[in-house]
Order: sequence, then structure tokens, then C-alpha cells
Amino acid sequence: MTLTALPEGTGRGAVRKSCVLAVLLATALGASGRFHAALALTAGTAVAIVSLVWLASVAGRLFASDPRKRAKLGFKFALGAALRYLFLGAAIFGAVHLFPSHLPWLLAGLSVGMLGAVADEFVEIRREKENQHPLMPGLKTGPD
Repeated sequence: MTLTALPEGTGRGAVRKSCVLAVLLATALGASGRFHAALALTAGTAVAIVSLVWLASVAGRLFASDPRKRAKLGFKFALGAALRYLFLGAAIFGAVHLFPSHLPWLLAGLSVGMLGAVADEFVEIRREKENQHPLMPGLKTGPD
């Protein structure tokens, strides 16, 4: 699944911010000579971003405004979710065994997806506040 396949407003900004943060952190670690730590951070980030994209896709399908595009909760949906979590669990298990001495950096990489989502929400809140009239909070001054 690519970033363009995500419905609008379901994680595109969070994924972009997560990627930028991960690249900056891995570059800083690599520049300081900690290449194994940078690899552990990158592995954790890859798992986190795949998880974020999948979760955004599922949320987009579950909460779609068009009833025809909503996901039907059935056997196929449950099996797909179980297989996704099995894959993510196997990826995390493999990463832990691949980088046992760099677990803090692996955990930092796994947290990058959440940090990207939080940063994206702060940007959205700031945009909404900038578009509101200072004296009348209900009145929007910017484009919708």
C-alpha cells in the first residue's frame, strides 16, 4: 500500500512526519558512528510506519462516510487483521533478535510512528487556531 492509497486525512501527514523524524535520528546516529544503533532505529521505524499505514487504512475503511466503502465486519476482515498483527509481531520479534544490544534504539524507532501522529495533530490544532477569529472563536477567517 502506498501513501497515495490512503484516504485523505487518515495518516498521510503522520507518516510523512514519522519518516522525516526517523531519517533525522538515523542520520545523527550514523554521523556519530553508531551504525548498529541507526539500523535498530530504522528497523523499528519501518515496523511502526507499516503499522501506522495499516491502522490508518483500517480506520479509513471502518469510518468511511460512504456506506458502500465501509468495511464489512466479517471473517475476511478479521482474518486480514489477525494476519497483519501476526506479521507485525514476527517483524518485532525478528528485530529484537537481530539487535539485542540496541533495544532502546529499536524501541525509539517503534515510537516514531506515534510521535509522527502526535506532531501531525499539533499541526492540525495550530492550523485550526490560526484560522479562527481572535475575538469570535466560532468565526473562521481562513479557507475551509
